[in-house]
Amino acid sequence: MFKHTFNNTILRSYDIRGIYEKTLTEKDAFMLGFFFGIIVREKNPKKKHPLIVVGMDGRLSSPLLEEKLTEGLENSGCEIYRIGLGPTPMLYFASNYYKADGAIQVTGSHNPKDYNGFKIVLNQNSFFGEDIQKLGHFASKGYSRTYNGFSKSVAINTHYVDEIIKPLQNIKRQLDDKTIVWDCGNGASGPSLEMITTKIPGKHVILYSKVDGNFPNHHPDPTDESTLKILRNKMKEVDAELGIAFDGDGDRIGVVDKQGRPIPGDLLTAFLANSIAANDKIIQTIILDIKSSYVAYENIISLGFKAEIGKTGHSNIKKRIKEIKSPLAGEMSGHIFFGDTYFGYDDALYAAIRLLTLTANNFELDKFISTLPETFVSPEIKVFCSDEIKFLTIDNISKKVFEKYNSNDVITLDGLRVKNNHGWWLIRASNTEEALVVRFEGKSEKDKKELYFEVKNFLKNEGLTLDNF
Repeated sequence: MFKHTFNNTILRSYDIRGIYEKTLTEKDAFMLGFFFGIIVREKNPKKKHPLIVVGMDGRLSSPLLEEKLTEGLENSGCEIYRIGLGPTPMLYFASNYYKADGAIQVTGSHNPKDYNGFKIVLNQNSFFGEDIQKLGHFASKGYSRTYNGFSKSVAINTHYVDEIIKPLQNIKRQLDDKTIVWDCGNGASGPSLEMITTKIPGKHVILYSKVDGNFPNHHPDPTDESTLKILRNKMKEVDAELGIAFDGDGDRIGVVDKQGRPIPGDLLTAFLANSIAANDKIIQTIILDIKSSYVAYENIISLGFKAEIGKTGHSNIKKRIKEIKSPLAGEMSGHIFFGDTYFGYDDALYAAIRLLTLTANNFELDKFISTLPETFVSPEIKVFCSDEIKFLTIDNISKKVFEKYNSNDVITLDGLRVKNNHGWWLIRASNTEEALVVRFEGKSEKDKKELYFEVKNFLKNEGLTLDNF
């Protein structure tokens, strides 16, 4: 019998993630493979060997974890296609391409190099939240039978690249005079991007495409402005039109316009809405996450779409985009999802291609940003709060918020988003880090300060410090 208890801090809302050899071990990888494989078998009772695709990012621990994960899957009686090193979106593509019954990417995403984890797909849908908790409970009860499965290596990168460059297939000379600087951050997107840039028009300068799990040049988080300094400097040096950066596993994009401004994910989504073809029969809905500015929200509406505020998290948004057949969704964190002519999952490389397609058709990102109304918005601020208490802390703050505010002014969909005469503020628990995430947006600099002080006081009551931003 196989039986296992996972460290409860690694079974997260969107995926499974922890610190390698501390909260996450090779045994965890094996047991995850085995019990997920059994779940897939039970979902597909007519298949002797259900098909599961496995991939991995470039972290130092990923090869060992991928090996143990595959062993566990083989013991569950599944057939495994091992696609090797590549971005997480390549795994999602392979899952669709092979019509797989399940898929798992070994990845620590944008977390520090000692982290790793797993992003999971079941029958082309995200396996997350309650699914992950049920898997943990299933493993703790144990399962007595094993089966004979098998695995083989398959090559998918060329098929993946050919698919994502399709939006540029009719673009010929429009990008010839444009210089694009790309920063792969030594993450898993590097080899795919090297291939992409040989097949698309434009002048391309590529930084750090060699995969290196030590991330020697900078931390692979394109929403952290400090990681974009090298990109911005190179853009200035070569007079680039755009700078595009990726996180460690290639599902999050960071963009810098030619004026050197980092573009938040919500405003980038509003710009990318220009690439969505109108539907004469229905008004389509574009999804933003709860951290998004009302400027992005109103701009999307001005283009003739509906806009919807949804829960943060790539798994939540992938589920919602299918439910309402949304053509586009985007998060502040740089997860961008296209559901119009693509598969509806977050793919930073594909989002970059759609961005270049707009550029080729004379939609200039810097001009778009310059025309937006001015608001006074904070960056996304992360306040350290341990996994053990962060959700309890939100509950405590919530009680105090409802002593002060009417329920009509508070959105509790994902943390607390509070509206008042100064603007709005948000406090929510991160599902990927030991942190509370804070953001606020005022109608003036004075309003922004008032929002800051209010949030600071709520956090102070819980023993947390919001530093000057």
